[in-house]
Amino acid sequence: MSAFAIALHRKWVQNCSLATWPAFRSRGDIQNSKSMNKTSLQTIRHPGFLLAAVAVVIVGCAAEPPKPPPAPPVVAPAPEPTPAPAPEIPAAQAKPQAQKLALEAVDMLQAGKEDDARVALEKATTLDPSNDLARKLLDQIKADPQKELGTQFFRYTVQRDDSLSKLAQTYLGDKFRFYILAKYNDLANPSRLAAGQVIKIPGKGPIAPPPARATAKPAEPAAAAPADVPAAAPPPAAAAAEPEASPQSASLMQKAAAQSKSGDLAGAYATYSEAARSDPGNKDAVAQRDATKVALIRRYDREATTAYQRQDLDGAIKKYDQILDLDPNNQKAKLERQRAADLKKRMTEKFGTKG
Repeated sequence: MSAFAIALHRKWVQNCSLATWPAFRSRGDIQNSKSMNKTSLQTIRHPGFLLAAVAVVIVGCAAEPPKPPPAPPVVAPAPEPTPAPAPEIPAAQAKPQAQKLALEAVDMLQAGKEDDARVALEKATTLDPSNDLARKLLDQIKADPQKELGTQFFRYTVQRDDSLSKLAQTYLGDKFRFYILAKYNDLANPSRLAAGQVIKIPGKGPIAPPPARATAKPAEPAAAAPADVPAAAPPPAAAAAEPEASPQSASLMQKAAAQSKSGDLAGAYATYSEAARSDPGNKDAVAQRDATKVALIRRYDREATTAYQRQDLDGAIKKYDQILDLDPNNQKAKLERQRAADLKKRMTEKFGTKG
């Protein structure tokens, strides 16, 4: 401890001498400086001073190093906004909206857009699980046509006015089963059915009627054909059992037959109707009128669908009006006409032009 204090004193004296040496001007000053150094040395050797010096050194060594700056606070990322739930459709609007989606899916399937139709049908069944049309169409999309319709079939040559919907109604009992019939024939686009094309129809095929006998017994009066099922005209042998038509009625029947053969179904329907009114007992006129009416409704429906797909909304609405003139209770025509009218209104509001 004494040696450390002496070394510390010498260092201090040396610094002081170097700092004050130029200030000394006489020998007396130097002697006074030596005297001061001796007194300082005696002071440093004092135990109290030594303890104080050691304490200062220890305190200086024990001083804490400067603390590093605090780290910036971690900001938690903001939570992602939760999308607002879709507004629920009131129950009173759910069923009409589901039916509208199902009918739109019919058009999509007719054009071969299966994926779009599937989305629309799933929305329809969500809105109205009891919607029969949506469920039927979804089942056709998912079904295996060979398992659903069977492997037995007959070949059919497509006629000029045929469509898959018409053939499905005739041979499958439901016009909305057109899509599984298209899958049965590997037709990607059911609307592209051409006259003369040969397709497969599931089943054994229609049974040809037996030939009429020359001397047939009087047959019982046949019931009138239902209005919604196209019926062929009764064979000539069966007509012989009926009362003979009046000359006016017979002339009208000949005229209507010629109109129908030329493709003028509207004219033929009007003439058959006139023949039935002029001779109420002429069952042939009634049957031909009803069959022509069904064929005419089908034609108008195809023309309306084609016009709608071309965005000819006025033309589509006109055709649906003609269907409703023939059959005021036709629900499909009512819904399709409303859909065309709604689209026309939206296009007018958006573009300022008529559809």
